[in-house]
Amino acid sequence: MGTRERREREKQQRRRQILDAARRVFWEKGYDRTTMPQIARAAELAPGTLYLYFPGKSSLYAELLISGYDQFTARLEASLAPHLSPRAQAEALIDAFFAFASDQPELFDIIFFLLQTGARRPRQDVLEPEQLERLVAKENACKAIAGRVLERLHAAPAVPGLVGVDAVWSMLAGVIFFFRGDGPDALAAVAEDAKRVVLAALFGQARPHGVGN
Repeated sequence: MGTRERREREKQQRRRQILDAARRVFWEKGYDRTTMPQIARAAELAPGTLYLYFPGKSSLYAELLISGYDQFTARLEASLAPHLSPRAQAEALIDAFFAFASDQPELFDIIFFLLQTGARRPRQDVLEPEQLERLVAKENACKAIAGRVLERLHAAPAVPGLVGVDAVWSMLAGVIFFFRGDGPDALAAVAEDAKRVVLAALFGQARPHGVGN
């Protein structure tokens, strides 16, 4: 490996090191109470080194959001099989939503909850316009996966497109926010109840086993 390739690899490793540290600190302290020196200490780097990679806290937060949405999108895409009925696909997406929250709690919180603590500021007050534009594009691409399932329904005027996705995601995220402190078993039980409610709202009551959807 040449010198240039080695330096580029080291640069990417350092960048991942910073993002991993930022994810942990944001999750523990929230956005407003997190500082760049705290992230530097968590990454075991000099504060000045951070600024060689990220100009400030908002850029770090934006990159974590984008990385989170990339992973979330991949999880949702992997849950879908094209031969499944819309109901089965919706069920798979809900399961993937809860699984991502369980497997990646730090990224899930950064996506859904981080700015809901502390000063409760809107994203546009935290992110630069270019950062916000990139984030919205990633967010919409992620929501479009669920939106395609809703579009397969022939009679769902109350939940068109991303509006319906927003409503469902808000409910599911609320379930996680309010019940995860009760422990994984209790959350799993509530998650199953929430899934039944969403599926019933979208498709009506489930048909008996063995009957097509």
